[in-house]
Amino acid sequence: MKFRFSLFSVLLLSLVALLAACKKDDKTTPDYTAQDEATIQQYIKDKGLTGFVRDTSGVYVGITQPGTGPNAKDKQRLQVLYTGTTLDGTVFDSNTTTVGLPFVLGQSLVIPGWNKGFRYFNKGAKGILLIPSSQAYGTSGSGTTIGANAVLRFDVEVVDIK
Repeated sequence: MKFRFSLFSVLLLSLVALLAACKKDDKTTPDYTAQDEATIQQYIKDKGLTGFVRDTSGVYVGITQPGTGPNAKDKQRLQVLYTGTTLDGTVFDSNTTTVGLPFVLGQSLVIPGWNKGFRYFNKGAKGILLIPSSQAYGTSGSGTTIGANAVLRFDVEVVDIK
């Protein structure tokens, strides 16, 4: 009986130690929603941009040239031409070949802001996506060009929707 009690005590102490080690970190990640919103609105004003629609996630979509047909829907394959920049104009990525970048809308293969923003586009449409950090690369950033909590701009064209 002593052996069982000792084994039980060791297991109990191990469990307590494990739970203490898993204690939730008291540090909270700052919310950049309000800051990103203000940054995007100021950017639109400073650049004299018009005609933007804001979706519920904070992604701003500006159609600069309408396309034809219905807007893109989840699970459809899009081919897009794009240039991605930080708001200071630094290009961090671009695909402007005639074929374009293919991706399936809503499949989490691209940043969330693309999955939300491209729902406003139809075939042949051109426009601008202004994407808050929470819908882009968030607190981690990406590479050396996209810093943490960066708001991004994409100049885009939908080549095809299937």
